[in-house]
Amino acid sequence: MHPYLFSIGPLHIGSYGVLLAIAFFSAFMVINWQFRKNGCDEELAWDLHFLAIFGGMVGSRLMHIIENFKEFLGNPMSMIFSTTGFSVLGGYVLALALCIIRVRYARQPFFKMADLYVPGMAVGYVIGRLGCIAAGDGCYGLPCHLPWAMNFPKGLVPTLSAVNNTLADTYRSLFPGEPVPVDISVHPTPLYESLSTVILLAILLLVDWRIGGGRRFAFFLIWFGVSRFLVEFIRLNPFIYWGMSSSQLVSIFFIIAGIVIMLGSKARLQKMSQPTAGD
Repeated sequence: MHPYLFSIGPLHIGSYGVLLAIAFFSAFMVINWQFRKNGCDEELAWDLHFLAIFGGMVGSRLMHIIENFKEFLGNPMSMIFSTTGFSVLGGYVLALALCIIRVRYARQPFFKMADLYVPGMAVGYVIGRLGCIAAGDGCYGLPCHLPWAMNFPKGLVPTLSAVNNTLADTYRSLFPGEPVPVDISVHPTPLYESLSTVILLAILLLVDWRIGGGRRFAFFLIWFGVSRFLVEFIRLNPFIYWGMSSSQLVSIFFIIAGIVIMLGSKARLQKMSQPTAGD
């Protein structure tokens, strides 16, 4: 765990930022490969990459603000410009909305573009979540005594009970009567999500998907939504909406959207196979 790798004058180069840059670059290379493989315009891919970066960064920060709105009201500027505090689901939602607009403008079939894009999204998520581990940015889970539990004493959001009152209070509620450790062991939830997405990536790349109907995109949404919904139960996010976190509500939206897209994929594939007028 190395939150900061090195400094250049007043500029601190953080491990999260470096791994996030690697995640974006790796995702773009996979997506460009998918576009070339299927005879699609790489210039459109680069436009979508830019929108994915912008939407991902802005949307993830907005989602974090929504999840921690009371803290935002207390010190809005600090939360807006902080180097920590991102919720990936919010980034996906805004990035997806912007990319839909761009694809519509280019008059390209959305579900074909989406089918080509999701392997890159999976690659980016795997690497990006490792950045959370490297930086100890507070995305870890609840205290636990499991053999693979991790500690982040020097993280951006440390697990030291003396400086992390929220984590210490959570430990007391989960393990009443036990003395609170100096350094609290927690679920490495970003690692859980990375491992889940590695399995998802293998399925996206190894299964012989028919591109264009939206099935690969739908499968991504369903797997990702279920994975994130389940991991939220062992994260520190507050449950503020009907006993669920805001990320769980977005996950439910992903799952429902994936099911609806999957149900309509057969009709879209049949339409694709029909000859157009003049053929």
